[in-house]
Amino acid sequence: MRNIKKKLKIIGMIIAVIAVIAALIYFHIFWWTMLGLLVLIVVLLHFSVTIHLKASRREGIDIKAKYLFLTLYPRKKKEPEKSTAPPAAGYDDFDDSVLDDFDDEELTDADDPEVILPEPVSEKLETAGADAAPFEKDGEAEPVKDKKKRKKEKSSSPENAPGEKSKGGLAALKEKFEKVKPYIPVGWKAVKKFCKAIRFEGVDVYAEVGRFDAHEAAIYYGAVQKIVFDILSKIGLFFTLKLKRADVRCVFGENMIDGSAELTVRVRPSTLIAIAFCTGVNALRVFLRERRKRKKAAKAAQSSNAAQTAAS
Repeated sequence: MRNIKKKLKIIGMIIAVIAVIAALIYFHIFWWTMLGLLVLIVVLLHFSVTIHLKASRREGIDIKAKYLFLTLYPRKKKEPEKSTAPPAAGYDDFDDSVLDDFDDEELTDADDPEVILPEPVSEKLETAGADAAPFEKDGEAEPVKDKKKRKKEKSSSPENAPGEKSKGGLAALKEKFEKVKPYIPVGWKAVKKFCKAIRFEGVDVYAEVGRFDAHEAAIYYGAVQKIVFDILSKIGLFFTLKLKRADVRCVFGENMIDGSAELTVRVRPSTLIAIAFCTGVNALRVFLRERRKRKKAAKAAQSSNAAQTAAS
């Protein structure tokens, strides 16, 4: 019943959309409505997708992803549906009348099949060794020396030379790299723009470290502080970083490590779509430029060949 209701709802929504579009076309306001919908989509894409991350040693990791008022993660778990199937039949419900038609004499009167034991493995090997003949070619056995000579000839043949194979592989790789080389700057710029479009905001990092010995505590404090600020510097190098707090404290006389981190990641879909569109346009320009170069090179080669043939 639920599946039927869902299908009816979807069919009703499709009919309603078709009716609205037909009414807009009838009243000659279809294109204005499409323009308004386009503007609405652009505005909605301008809102950021936010991912809130909170991690601590005591409470664990908590991740929430939202877009406007919609919660993308975590999703609500659906309650398991109660099964309405009838209970399975028990042992007491078994019908013994099925066994009445079974005749036991059919098995007792049957002849016992003869048991065929396998031959010993040693006897098989002896017979196989006695009957086996050496490899013959045109009625004569091929000696071992001729086999070695043939292997040497195959290995020394120019077709099986390993150097030429490696050269051919390197040439193929070079050709592929030359084809991809003009697109590398365009792809690298796109990757940098994509990374800078991802914003880390409200970054709050707090840590406490300690050791019983003061010297060990100072060394441990310096190592943890270096790790924390190195990670933050790498994030700020590739992404957009807005730091709220980064604090590492040293506790003397106690062997401990504790800390928490909280941040919000924001991404605008409109920015990502704009970067992808610009990257596609630049890649198309590079493709057209390279094709024009190849055509010019082919024409120049044809003209030089024609001049050589005319001179000869």
